[in-house]
Amino acid sequence: MDGGPYSVPISIANASRVSVVSLSITFNPAVLKVRSVQEGSFLRQGGIGVTFTHQADAAAGRIDISMTRVGDATGASGAGLIAAILFDAVEPGAVTFTLGGVATDPQGVPVPLAFSPASATVR
Repeated sequence: MDGGPYSVPISIANASRVSVVSLSITFNPAVLKVRSVQEGSFLRQGGIGVTFTHQADAAAGRIDISMTRVGDATGASGAGLIAAILFDAVEPGAVTFTLGGVATDPQGVPVPLAFSPASATVR
C-alpha cells in the first residue's frame, strides 16, 4: 500500500440465510484513519431493504457496523460484499485488520461466522 485512499472490502462466503450482521473491525489508528464506510450489496439479495449503521472510533481504531434485512423471511445466502471501508493514510507502517462479530437468520438463530485477519503496509 502507498498513497491512498485505500478501500478495504469485507466479504462473506458460504453464508446461509443471514438476516442480521453486527461486526467490529479494529486497526492501527496511528497508520490509518477512516474516511467512509459503505454498505455492500450482499444483504440486499432479492430486493430486500437493509438498515445499515456504522460508528467509527478514530482514537481507538475501531469501526462497528450493524446491518439488518427489513421484514426479512428468507435471509441472504452465498457470497458477496458486506461493506467496504475507505481509509486515508496517517503515516507509514504496518496495520492488521481484525474482525469479529455475529450474525443471525430471520428467526434470530445464530449463524456461525469465521473471520480471517488481513494485513497491509502503508509506505
